[in-house]
Amino acid sequence: MIDPVSRTYLSLGAFYASDRTRRASPERDIGLFWRSRRGPTYRAAWVRDTGELYLFQHALGGPGGGSVHLLAPVMGEAELDARLAGWADVCGREGSLEWLYARLQGVAADEPAPAPGRFRRRPRIRPAGPIVAV
Repeated sequence: MIDPVSRTYLSLGAFYASDRTRRASPERDIGLFWRSRRGPTYRAAWVRDTGELYLFQHALGGPGGGSVHLLAPVMGEAELDARLAGWADVCGREGSLEWLYARLQGVAADEPAPAPGRFRRRPRIRPAGPIVAV
């Protein structure tokens, strides 16, 4: 799979400073916790006026936050919705970042498996026999 990252910025401030259209444009959140099978986690957002989708790496601490990865391709909102249909059900699961990359490249991506214990409920254990009031 080809890496969909077209450019990387050292900070969110550097990302906005490099294009004044980005600074004034509304953004649409596309998930707050994209998880790789290994490595950092990201927030994704789409910039309406530029058609750019970017990943903001969650910082491990320190001022200024983490790096920003600009993703390819640039697209309108209708194309974004079509490519990433179902993203809300996938975001947050281990492997969701790889799912996002595959969808951006137009590749059919399997949904990541739910994390153990996170999306499944354990059955409640009930006492056998009638309940007797004391």
